[in-house]
Amino acid sequence: MSTMSNPLNLDLRARAELLAYLVASHLLARQMTGDWLSTDHVVESTVLWLRTNGGGANVMQRVMLSTRALEIAEQLETTSSPAFTRQLVPTLFCENLRLDFRSPTAREIYQRCLTRLLHTRWFD
Repeated sequence: MSTMSNPLNLDLRARAELLAYLVASHLLARQMTGDWLSTDHVVESTVLWLRTNGGGANVMQRVMLSTRALEIAEQLETTSSPAFTRQLVPTLFCENLRLDFRSPTAREIYQRCLTRLLHTRWFD
């Protein structure tokens, strides 16, 4: 089923999870290649997450989350927190390329994303 035909069904927590997935993907790409995800890869990652999770999001939601993801990833890269060391970035994902919420780092990214969405008042 195409994400285009899915209803717009991302609640606040789902948006935060997608945002966290994109942030973690940016951090992994940065560690592996030295660059952030390209626009094409962000679009691909977003569509993959939406399909895997049965989510529906319109273009504006996807653009907003994609933009915020890079901003948050850039902030996390400059943090001195031990939770965001280069060695921990690969542990953010399970073998099926989903975020591994057993990881304290993945949970921290999710919490930052949830807080960011709440502070932007973009949750209806």
